Amino acid sequence: MQDQSAALAVAKALEAVAGVETVHLTLATGRARVGFDEARASADQLRIAVAAAGFTVAPAASGGCCGGCGG
Repeated sequence: MQDQSAALAVAKALEAVAGVETVHLTLATGRARVGFDEARASADQLRIAVAAAGFTVAPAASGGCCGGCGG
């Protein structure tokens, strides 16, 4: 997400998926945090919705280290 209009498009695509309860976007990092009812929606459905809106989806990295400290 490079600008506010892209963030709004991603949010709209995610909110359109049945079962999505919350969407929190961070424009600076290009990340979205989505709360959803797993009985009604899946991570695959969320990825498909974002991709259909024209955006690339990458899974979040596991672990807490960003590698920035060199440690």
